Amino acid sequence: MCVKKLSLLVLLILGIVAAQFIFPVSAGDPGGKERGNVGTVVIATVEGDSHTYGKDSIAAAFEKEGFEVINLGEGVSSERFAEAAKEHEADFVFSSASMSTTMIRQIQIEEQLKNAGIRDKVVTGVGGSLITQEWADRIGADIYASGSEDAVLKAKSALLNSSTQKTHISADENTNCGSCHG
Repeated sequence: MCVKKLSLLVLLILGIVAAQFIFPVSAGDPGGKERGNVGTVVIATVEGDSHTYGKDSIAAAFEKEGFEVINLGEGVSSERFAEAAKEHEADFVFSSASMSTTMIRQIQIEEQLKNAGIRDKVVTGVGGSLITQEWADRIGADIYASGSEDAVLKAKSALLNSSTQKTHISADENTNCGSCHG
């Protein structure tokens, strides 16, 4: 019994040490704020949907990486997404939907951003338990995020590519990273 407890303690300590290497954060910079604002992300769960776990984990991942996050919460209208994106001069608009009945709201967000005249100025991302790359492509979203790490990696990639062109990031497309030829 004592050996099991000791083994669990050793595993816990190893996990903590590993996490410090994987997610480095200095004591004087707990949120990574000293790195500067990488970009501004408006994020929310769509109108009619009340889940928040996935959206909140993605928001936290963006904050950890130095993005300014405008978390509008849950049940947010497509109009509010567009208003917040314009008000905060967002670089990204991420929406989350977890039900088949609320997925259509992501189409409405794309339309509202166009109506507000800012769709070509923001990168849109979609996610949620039923959302797929095929859905993102179908509605014209720039990023399909399967989780928090995926969202951050694709957003950073979009930032790198934005200096040369607005890039549609897809799992099955090659993107021009700016240093590739051809």
